[in-house]
Amino acid sequence: MDEDTNHVLLMDIKRIDSAIEKLDNICKKFDEERIDAAMTLLKIKSALENIRQVLPHMRTLLDEENNKTS
Repeated sequence: MDEDTNHVLLMDIKRIDSAIEKLDNICKKFDEERIDAAMTLLKIKSALENIRQVLPHMRTLLDEENNKTS
């Protein structure tokens, strides 16, 4: 895997990690009753959408790398 692809994948992993951290914080705030259910759902949907955008991008990069080595 070349350095550029490796860097992009690492950045994608950081985006996923950030989204998961955001989900954890949202759940914590909801448990502490600092935000209501509707706001919690909107924030969860937003974090999940970020993950949904990153995963296909990562898949494409990995497929391209696999095609190069095949």
